[in-house]
Amino acid sequence: MRLTTIDTYLGRRLASALFRTLVALVAIFILLDLLTHRRGQILRMDISWGVVGQYYLAYVPWVVFQVAPLSMLVAVLMVMGEAAQTNEVTAALAGGISLRRFSRVLLVAGLLFSIALFAAEETVGAYAAQHAERIERNHFSRNPDSERDGLTWARLSDGWTCHVLKFNRVALTGEGVLLHTVRDQAMQHIDARRIYWDETRGQWILEDGHWLVFSPGGGSLASQQRITQMPAPFSERPELLFAMDKPPETQTARGLAAVVRHAARIGVPAQRLRVDFHTKFSQPAIAFVMVWLAIPFAIRVRRGGVAIGFGASVAIALVYLTLFGIGVTLGDGGRLAPVLAAWLANLVFLAAGITLFLRTPT
Repeated sequence: MRLTTIDTYLGRRLASALFRTLVALVAIFILLDLLTHRRGQILRMDISWGVVGQYYLAYVPWVVFQVAPLSMLVAVLMVMGEAAQTNEVTAALAGGISLRRFSRVLLVAGLLFSIALFAAEETVGAYAAQHAERIERNHFSRNPDSERDGLTWARLSDGWTCHVLKFNRVALTGEGVLLHTVRDQAMQHIDARRIYWDETRGQWILEDGHWLVFSPGGGSLASQQRITQMPAPFSERPELLFAMDKPPETQTARGLAAVVRHAARIGVPAQRLRVDFHTKFSQPAIAFVMVWLAIPFAIRVRRGGVAIGFGASVAIALVYLTLFGIGVTLGDGGRLAPVLAAWLANLVFLAAGITLFLRTPT
């Protein structure tokens, strides 16, 4: 696409408005979170401001992803609203430039912005969210190392099932381990005092136990092996075993796809995970959808300036969030296909935006 004077003019104004809106909304979001959510924890647990700064620095990418669509909506309303108020749109239309051609750069910018959001969320966003979660767990929670609940991993590789009586999810160590499987009609049974994840070797390690193999049919003991220290007989890594419990913002689309496949293999219902996977693609696309809505709204509401534009943005955002929440709820409950649940609000708003855009008087 060859840029013309109109494209450059509107593109610069959009970039400036989008940057200012993003910074303002991120600052407001973090300030509200600090004063209403974290302030009591910071004072009660005497958390240093250095740790608070690290937490919010890691928290910024997630906040950007949340407010980016609203920022794009406000920015386009401001740019096109001002162009309509100053009769720039009227002059362009009178000069033979169609509304589609006049606003082309805004639509392209919205598409590129959505693609950039997806790329950033898949790289910086997921890892920043993981870092923020670690800081929250280590500093904003009381005695995180004391969380030692029991757990079960079913249908692991080679058909193993693992039960751990007490497991520390922070240190990735457990006590009271029982594993069992049936292979060639023979029952295999492992009990061990301890299991832990060895990052260097990339394996789960068992310590102090026994490996018993019972003969088929009769159930008599066929062999017995003493365990001092040995690799566990399954290959699943911690990030896969615990991925179903992790917030979706801490995982990439590729990671979620692997979790969905793992859940299907072990027979665990994964409807919510499938909705989360498709949401990874639908959420960044909201920014592009909002451009289609903002352009006809801005031209129709020529007067009122920033206040009217921001009010319209908030109203549109609330309606969108309501529809998106309904879609996700129906998807999680199995009443809608996961892909439709994730994209329902986008499709409705995109259809409304294109319809309004085509019916805008020119």
